[in-house]
Amino acid sequence: MYRILYILSISYNSHYVKWESKRKISNTINPRSDTLSLYKKGNRRNIMFVFEIIVPGTWLDYEDSDWTWKIQNQLYSLQSQFFEANLALNLFISAQTSRSHSFSKDTWDADSKRRREISEMLEQEYIKQGKNYWESHEEISLQTDIILKREKWQQGAIPREFEHNLAFLYARAFLYALDAFDKFLGVLSREENVPEVISELHKKISDIFPDLRGVRNTAQHLEDRSRGLGAGRNPKPLDLKPIDNNFISAPNGGALVLNSLNGSKYGSTMADGHYGEVDVCPESMSHLQEILNNILGAFKWHGPKQHKPSV
Repeated sequence: MYRILYILSISYNSHYVKWESKRKISNTINPRSDTLSLYKKGNRRNIMFVFEIIVPGTWLDYEDSDWTWKIQNQLYSLQSQFFEANLALNLFISAQTSRSHSFSKDTWDADSKRRREISEMLEQEYIKQGKNYWESHEEISLQTDIILKREKWQQGAIPREFEHNLAFLYARAFLYALDAFDKFLGVLSREENVPEVISELHKKISDIFPDLRGVRNTAQHLEDRSRGLGAGRNPKPLDLKPIDNNFISAPNGGALVLNSLNGSKYGSTMADGHYGEVDVCPESMSHLQEILNNILGAFKWHGPKQHKPSV
Protein backbone atom coordinates (compact mmCIF):
# COMPACT_ATOMS: atom_id res chain seq x y z
CA MET A 1 0.00 0.00 0.00
CA TYR A 2 1.49 3.34 -1.06
CA ARG A 3 0.69 6.75 0.34
CA ILE A 4 1.09 9.94 -1.68
CA LEU A 5 2.83 13.07 -0.43
CA TYR A 6 2.23 16.33 -2.29
CA ILE A 7 4.60 19.19 -1.48
CA LEU A 8 2.93 22.27 -2.93
CA SER A 9 5.00 24.96 -1.26
CA ILE A 10 8.64 25.98 -1.34
CA SER A 11 10.86 26.13 1.72
CA TYR A 12 14.40 27.25 1.05
CA ASN A 13 15.48 25.65 4.33
CA SER A 14 14.43 22.17 3.24
CA HIS A 15 17.35 19.85 2.59
CA TYR A 16 15.81 16.39 2.31
CA VAL A 17 12.86 14.25 3.25
CA LYS A 18 13.52 10.99 5.12
CA TRP A 19 11.37 7.94 4.45
CA GLU A 20 11.38 4.86 6.62
CA SER A 21 8.19 3.20 5.36
CA LYS A 22 6.79 2.33 1.95
CA ARG A 23 5.39 5.50 0.40
CA LYS A 24 4.87 7.22 -2.91
CA ILE A 25 6.29 10.69 -3.49
CA SER A 26 4.65 12.53 -6.38
CA ASN A 27 4.75 16.04 -7.88
CA THR A 28 7.35 17.15 -5.37
CA ILE A 29 9.82 20.00 -5.52
CA ASN A 30 13.03 20.54 -3.61
CA PRO A 31 13.82 24.16 -4.41
CA ARG A 32 17.56 23.92 -3.77
CA SER A 33 18.97 24.29 -7.30
CA ASP A 34 22.47 24.68 -8.64
CA THR A 35 21.00 26.18 -11.81
CA LEU A 36 19.37 29.08 -9.98
CA SER A 37 22.69 30.00 -8.40
CA LEU A 38 23.90 30.98 -11.89
CA TYR A 39 21.77 34.10 -11.78
CA LYS A 40 22.51 37.35 -10.05
CA LYS A 41 19.78 38.63 -7.77
CA GLY A 42 17.38 40.95 -9.54
CA ASN A 43 18.45 39.83 -13.02
CA ARG A 44 17.18 36.25 -13.13
CA ARG A 45 14.12 36.85 -15.25
CA ASN A 46 16.10 38.65 -17.96
CA ILE A 47 18.65 35.90 -18.64
CA MET A 48 18.19 33.56 -21.58
CA PHE A 49 20.44 30.68 -22.54
CA VAL A 50 20.96 30.36 -26.29
CA PHE A 51 23.03 27.37 -27.41
CA GLU A 52 24.51 28.04 -30.82
CA ILE A 53 25.55 25.62 -33.54
CA ILE A 54 27.48 25.95 -36.77
CA VAL A 55 26.29 23.91 -39.74
CA PRO A 56 29.44 23.40 -41.88
CA GLY A 57 27.58 24.08 -45.13
CA THR A 58 24.18 24.46 -46.76
CA TRP A 59 23.73 20.99 -48.27
CA LEU A 60 25.31 17.60 -47.80
CA ASP A 61 27.89 16.85 -50.50
CA TYR A 62 27.35 13.23 -51.60
CA GLU A 63 26.65 11.64 -54.99
CA ASP A 64 23.66 9.51 -53.92
CA SER A 65 20.82 12.06 -53.96
CA ASP A 66 18.27 9.77 -52.27
CA TRP A 67 20.66 8.96 -49.45
CA THR A 68 21.64 12.62 -49.13
CA TRP A 69 18.00 13.72 -48.91
CA LYS A 70 17.23 11.09 -46.26
CA ILE A 71 20.26 11.88 -44.10
CA GLN A 72 19.83 15.64 -44.38
CA ASN A 73 16.23 15.35 -43.18
CA GLN A 74 17.42 13.38 -40.16
CA LEU A 75 20.01 16.07 -39.40
CA TYR A 76 17.24 18.69 -39.58
CA SER A 77 15.22 16.63 -37.10
CA LEU A 78 18.16 16.52 -34.69
CA GLN A 79 18.51 20.29 -34.90
CA SER A 80 14.79 20.73 -34.29
CA GLN A 81 14.89 18.61 -31.12
CA PHE A 82 18.02 20.42 -29.98
CA PHE A 83 16.36 23.83 -30.14
CA GLU A 84 13.18 22.45 -28.61
CA ALA A 85 15.26 21.30 -25.64
CA ASN A 86 16.93 24.73 -25.49
CA LEU A 87 13.53 26.43 -25.42
CA ALA A 88 12.22 24.04 -22.76
CA LEU A 89 15.29 24.77 -20.61
CA ASN A 90 14.65 28.52 -20.69
CA LEU A 91 10.96 28.08 -19.93
CA PHE A 92 11.84 25.74 -17.06
CA ILE A 93 14.31 28.20 -15.54
CA SER A 94 11.79 31.02 -15.91
CA ALA A 95 9.13 28.94 -14.14
CA GLN A 96 11.55 28.03 -11.34
CA THR A 97 12.66 31.62 -10.73
CA SER A 98 9.14 33.04 -10.91
CA ARG A 99 8.07 30.60 -8.17
CA SER A 100 10.63 32.12 -5.83
CA HIS A 101 9.02 35.56 -6.33
CA SER A 102 5.40 34.46 -6.19
CA PHE A 103 4.52 35.46 -2.59
CA SER A 104 3.58 39.07 -1.88
CA LYS A 105 2.39 40.29 1.51
CA ASP A 106 0.65 43.25 -0.14
CA THR A 107 -1.32 40.86 -2.36
CA TRP A 108 -2.17 38.66 0.62
CA ASP A 109 -3.40 41.69 2.59
CA ALA A 110 -5.48 42.93 -0.37
CA ASP A 111 -7.02 39.48 -0.84
CA SER A 112 -7.89 39.26 2.85
CA LYS A 113 -9.57 42.67 2.75
CA ARG A 114 -11.53 41.79 -0.38
CA ARG A 115 -12.53 38.43 1.12
CA ARG A 116 -14.03 40.21 4.16
CA GLU A 117 -15.92 42.62 1.88
CA ILE A 118 -17.42 39.79 -0.16
CA SER A 119 -18.29 37.81 2.96
CA GLU A 120 -20.06 40.81 4.56
CA MET A 121 -21.98 41.47 1.34
CA LEU A 122 -23.15 37.84 1.20
CA GLU A 123 -24.08 37.85 4.87
CA GLN A 124 -26.36 40.86 4.31
CA GLU A 125 -27.98 39.15 1.31
CA TYR A 126 -28.61 35.96 3.31
CA ILE A 127 -30.07 37.94 6.23
CA LYS A 128 -32.39 39.80 3.83
CA GLN A 129 -33.56 36.42 2.54
CA GLY A 130 -34.43 35.45 6.11
CA LYS A 131 -31.70 32.80 6.36
CA ASN A 132 -29.93 31.99 9.60
CA TYR A 133 -26.30 33.15 9.48
CA TRP A 134 -24.90 30.22 11.44
CA GLU A 135 -26.74 27.69 9.29
CA SER A 136 -25.46 29.45 6.17
CA HIS A 137 -21.91 30.06 7.39
CA GLU A 138 -20.29 27.27 5.34
CA GLU A 139 -22.19 28.26 2.19
CA ILE A 140 -21.17 31.91 2.67
CA SER A 141 -17.54 30.85 3.07
CA LEU A 142 -17.70 28.72 -0.09
CA GLN A 143 -19.36 31.44 -2.18
CA THR A 144 -16.88 34.02 -0.87
CA ASP A 145 -14.04 31.80 -2.01
CA ILE A 146 -15.60 31.27 -5.45
CA ILE A 147 -16.29 34.98 -6.04
CA LEU A 148 -12.79 36.04 -4.94
CA LYS A 149 -11.12 33.43 -7.15
CA ARG A 150 -13.15 34.39 -10.22
CA GLU A 151 -12.36 38.07 -9.69
CA LYS A 152 -8.65 37.34 -9.44
CA TRP A 153 -8.69 35.08 -12.50
CA GLN A 154 -10.38 37.84 -14.50
CA GLN A 155 -7.59 40.17 -13.33
CA GLY A 156 -4.96 37.75 -14.68
CA ALA A 157 -4.05 35.81 -11.54
CA ILE A 158 -2.81 32.26 -12.18
CA PRO A 159 -4.18 29.36 -10.10
CA ARG A 160 -1.52 27.88 -7.81
CA GLU A 161 -2.08 24.48 -9.41
CA PHE A 162 -1.13 25.98 -12.78
CA GLU A 163 1.93 27.74 -11.39
CA HIS A 164 3.05 24.66 -9.47
CA ASN A 165 2.85 22.47 -12.57
CA LEU A 166 4.65 24.85 -14.95
CA ALA A 167 8.12 23.73 -13.90
CA PHE A 168 7.10 20.07 -14.20
CA LEU A 169 5.58 20.70 -17.63
CA TYR A 170 8.76 22.32 -18.98
CA ALA A 171 11.00 19.74 -17.31
CA ARG A 172 9.11 16.98 -19.11
CA ALA A 173 9.29 18.96 -22.37
CA PHE A 174 13.07 19.03 -21.96
CA LEU A 175 13.10 15.32 -21.14
CA TYR A 176 11.01 14.45 -24.22
CA ALA A 177 13.13 16.62 -26.55
CA LEU A 178 16.30 15.01 -25.21
CA ASP A 179 14.80 11.54 -25.63
CA ALA A 180 13.65 12.33 -29.18
CA PHE A 181 17.15 13.61 -30.01
CA ASP A 182 18.57 10.33 -28.72
CA LYS A 183 16.09 8.32 -30.80
CA PHE A 184 16.78 10.28 -33.99
CA LEU A 185 20.52 9.86 -33.44
CA GLY A 186 20.03 6.13 -32.89
CA VAL A 187 18.25 5.86 -36.24
CA LEU A 188 20.95 7.92 -37.94
CA SER A 189 23.74 5.76 -36.48
CA ARG A 190 22.19 2.65 -38.08
CA GLU A 191 21.98 4.13 -41.56
CA GLU A 192 24.35 2.77 -44.20
CA ASN A 193 27.48 4.75 -45.05
CA VAL A 194 27.24 7.26 -42.21
CA PRO A 195 30.57 8.15 -40.54
CA GLU A 196 31.58 5.68 -37.81
CA VAL A 197 31.81 8.46 -35.24
CA ILE A 198 27.99 8.81 -35.30
CA SER A 199 27.62 5.53 -33.37
CA GLU A 200 30.19 6.75 -30.84
CA LEU A 201 28.29 10.00 -30.38
CA HIS A 202 25.06 8.10 -29.89
CA LYS A 203 26.67 6.03 -27.14
CA LYS A 204 27.94 9.23 -25.55
CA ILE A 205 24.34 10.31 -24.84
CA SER A 206 23.69 7.22 -22.72
CA ASP A 207 26.99 7.84 -20.93
CA ILE A 208 26.09 11.44 -20.10
CA PHE A 209 22.39 10.77 -19.42
CA PRO A 210 22.31 7.19 -18.08
CA ASP A 211 18.77 7.53 -16.68
CA LEU A 212 17.24 9.24 -19.72
CA ARG A 213 15.33 6.28 -21.13
CA GLY A 214 14.19 4.97 -17.74
CA VAL A 215 12.92 8.36 -16.51
CA ARG A 216 11.24 9.08 -19.82
CA ASN A 217 9.50 5.69 -19.82
CA THR A 218 8.15 6.30 -16.32
CA ALA A 219 6.87 9.74 -17.40
CA GLN A 220 5.02 8.02 -20.24
CA HIS A 221 3.67 5.18 -18.09
CA LEU A 222 2.67 6.79 -14.80
CA GLU A 223 -0.48 4.65 -14.84
CA ASP A 224 1.77 1.64 -14.14
CA ARG A 225 4.43 3.19 -11.90
CA SER A 226 1.82 4.86 -9.69
CA ARG A 227 0.49 1.37 -8.94
CA GLY A 228 3.98 0.14 -8.10
CA LEU A 229 4.38 -1.78 -11.36
CA GLY A 230 7.30 -2.09 -13.74
CA ALA A 231 7.30 -2.24 -17.54
CA GLY A 232 5.90 -4.62 -20.13
CA ARG A 233 2.53 -6.07 -21.10
CA ASN A 234 2.23 -7.89 -17.79
CA PRO A 235 4.24 -5.64 -15.49
CA LYS A 236 5.49 -7.08 -12.22
CA PRO A 237 5.54 -5.26 -8.86
CA LEU A 238 8.51 -2.96 -8.43
CA ASP A 239 11.38 -3.88 -6.16
CA LEU A 240 11.99 -0.37 -4.82
CA LYS A 241 15.70 0.30 -4.34
CA PRO A 242 17.33 2.55 -1.71
CA ILE A 243 17.47 6.30 -2.35
CA ASP A 244 19.85 8.70 -0.63
CA ASN A 245 20.31 12.20 -2.03
CA ASN A 246 19.93 15.77 -0.76
CA PHE A 247 16.14 15.50 -1.05
CA ILE A 248 15.09 11.96 -0.11
CA SER A 249 16.64 9.50 2.30
CA ALA A 250 15.24 5.98 2.00
CA PRO A 251 18.24 3.75 2.78
CA ASN A 252 16.05 0.65 3.05
CA GLY A 253 14.09 1.31 -0.14
CA GLY A 254 10.31 1.49 -0.18
CA ALA A 255 10.02 5.02 -1.62
CA LEU A 256 8.18 5.32 -4.92
CA VAL A 257 9.04 8.71 -6.43
CA LEU A 258 7.09 10.09 -9.39
CA ASN A 259 7.26 13.36 -11.29
CA SER A 260 9.72 14.93 -8.86
CA LEU A 261 11.98 17.98 -9.03
CA ASN A 262 15.11 18.05 -6.91
CA GLY A 263 16.37 21.52 -7.77
CA SER A 264 16.92 21.30 -11.53
CA LYS A 265 16.86 17.49 -11.60
CA TYR A 266 13.68 15.86 -12.86
CA GLY A 267 13.39 12.38 -11.41
CA SER A 268 11.21 9.32 -10.99
CA THR A 269 11.41 5.71 -9.96
CA MET A 270 12.30 3.71 -13.08
CA ALA A 271 10.95 0.33 -14.18
CA ASP A 272 13.86 -1.50 -12.52
CA GLY A 273 13.01 0.03 -9.11
CA HIS A 274 15.94 2.46 -9.05
CA TYR A 275 15.45 6.21 -8.76
CA GLY A 276 16.68 8.09 -11.86
CA GLU A 277 17.20 11.75 -12.72
CA VAL A 278 17.80 13.98 -15.73
CA ASP A 279 19.28 17.40 -15.02
CA VAL A 280 17.34 20.21 -16.72
CA CYS A 281 20.23 22.64 -16.74
CA PRO A 282 22.61 24.55 -19.02
CA GLU A 283 25.31 21.91 -18.49
CA SER A 284 23.04 19.27 -20.04
CA MET A 285 22.41 21.51 -23.05
CA SER A 286 26.15 22.16 -23.36
CA HIS A 287 26.76 18.41 -23.65
CA LEU A 288 24.04 18.16 -26.29
CA GLN A 289 25.49 21.14 -28.15
CA GLU A 290 28.91 19.50 -28.34
CA ILE A 291 27.39 16.25 -29.60
CA LEU A 292 25.30 17.99 -32.27
CA ASN A 293 28.22 20.08 -33.54
CA ASN A 294 30.34 16.92 -33.77
CA ILE A 295 27.54 15.14 -35.67
CA LEU A 296 27.25 17.95 -38.20
CA GLY A 297 31.01 18.18 -38.54
CA ALA A 298 31.30 14.47 -39.34
CA PHE A 299 29.59 14.88 -42.74
CA LYS A 300 30.77 16.47 -45.99
CA TRP A 301 29.03 19.72 -46.90
CA HIS A 302 29.03 22.33 -49.63
CA GLY A 303 27.69 25.87 -49.71
CA PRO A 304 28.05 28.65 -47.12
CA LYS A 305 28.24 27.76 -43.43
CA GLN A 306 25.15 28.43 -41.32
CA HIS A 307 24.95 29.84 -37.81
CA LYS A 308 21.88 28.85 -35.79
CA PRO A 309 19.49 29.71 -34.22
CA SER A 310 18.22 32.73 -36.14
CA VAL A 311 17.04 36.09 -34.84
